Amino acid sequence: PLLQTFDAPNGDFSCVRRGRSNTPLQALVSLNETTFMECAQALARKTLAEGGKSDADKINFAFRRALSRPPTDSERKELLALLDKQKDYIGNGWVNASELATGKNVAPEKLPQGTTPTQLAAYTVVSRVLLNLDETITKE
Repeated sequence: PLLQTFDAPNGDFSCVRRGRSNTPLQALVSLNETTFMECAQALARKTLAEGGKSDADKINFAFRRALSRPPTDSERKELLALLDKQKDYIGNGWVNASELATGKNVAPEKLPQGTTPTQLAAYTVVSRVLLNLDETITKE
């Protein structure tokens, strides 16, 4: 079903050219499908481990990993605001941080030093946003 949503050809025969489409269902899949969630969780872990000391450095790191360019000032500002909002939202118990960060209701293992499950979950949300951007998905 995932491949059909993105118009992938049948694997039984060759395809000279794939058709292009962009549907709302594709956006829903890229936000909620297990594979995309695991990609966002992995990007969040890598960002926390290697992204730098400040949240701004980490946002720059994640943005460059997803889009191969630095964020503009307005993009950085929006992502930092989202990160702060998610830290508060998750920290106040509205969402299970462990479940969002790992996909299971268990504490995350081997967190980067100085990282909490709430931070990992908040960066997972930011990573989901970055990986669902049209610029990330569509090659132009």
